[in-house]
Amino acid sequence: MAGLRVVPVSRVDLESLLPLFEEEGAAWLAELRWDYSPIRQILVSLARRRLLPGYAALDRAHRAVAYSYFLVTGSKGVIGALYASRDLPPEEPLDRLLALTVDGMKETSAIRRVEAQIMPFHRRDPTEEFLRRDFRHYPRHFLERPLAPGDENHAPAAAAIIPWVPSRLEDAGEMTLAAYREQTDAEICADYGTRGGCVAYLRSLVGNPGCGIFMPEASFMALDTAGSLCGYIVCSRISTRRAMIPQIAVHPARQHAGLGNALMERTLDRLRAAGFRSASLTVTERNTRALEWYRRLGFLPRMRFGAYVWQR
Repeated sequence: MAGLRVVPVSRVDLESLLPLFEEEGAAWLAELRWDYSPIRQILVSLARRRLLPGYAALDRAHRAVAYSYFLVTGSKGVIGALYASRDLPPEEPLDRLLALTVDGMKETSAIRRVEAQIMPFHRRDPTEEFLRRDFRHYPRHFLERPLAPGDENHAPAAAAIIPWVPSRLEDAGEMTLAAYREQTDAEICADYGTRGGCVAYLRSLVGNPGCGIFMPEASFMALDTAGSLCGYIVCSRISTRRAMIPQIAVHPARQHAGLGNALMERTLDRLRAAGFRSASLTVTERNTRALEWYRRLGFLPRMRFGAYVWQR
């Protein structure tokens, strides 16, 4: 860290942060084909008002060359970013940024849990630093499937598939709780552990740009013969011709019957018709059944990254 000074982001002028935000956005676009500008606009707005919680490393010219930010909701903290400029040596300065970010939350007795999912841009893998601070590590994969006219593979629908119905979001949250019970992803994301957390997570997917801009026209629900929700898929746009599937869930009683295939193909068909070139999603390595299913559907690895969890 020679020559670098670490200070709270709230003490850094926005003009010093903007080039680093732009570089981070370029990394998202180059390595994941993801237009990060909607998220960057939120970060810029918070930084302008000096409301962005986190830390920044400044060089001798007072330029930000690395930063972290985090959010706290109730008893949970979430590390939203841990990014260092490509011009820095690989070992600098992520360790100190992570230490300040994590230690501050650990010292707050009301915070019982800290979660993070960090993309290792420029080959900077923070796993060792997280493990040193008593985090559990869950390797994950960012997968991408190219889309082209003529590669459709229509799966028979095991239920009635309908367009996304906003008024049934709470039903989807309740079904998500059942689908993720005792699953690895429920260890990574505490929201999956309660009905309220599942509903809040889905509201965030459709209302915030963290996983892309929600596309209701490419999102669907599945109903059984009694009209009960038994599956759904959420789709979002991450750049002009690139889509993301941040959530797909099928009720445990309806799994292994082709419903997931039918939901996925309905979304992929809609994306093809709209001229999209690819669809992406993420999956936890320990969820071997899901990982193998996505690979059979043509999703290919693009980046391996880590999810990290600390529990008091």
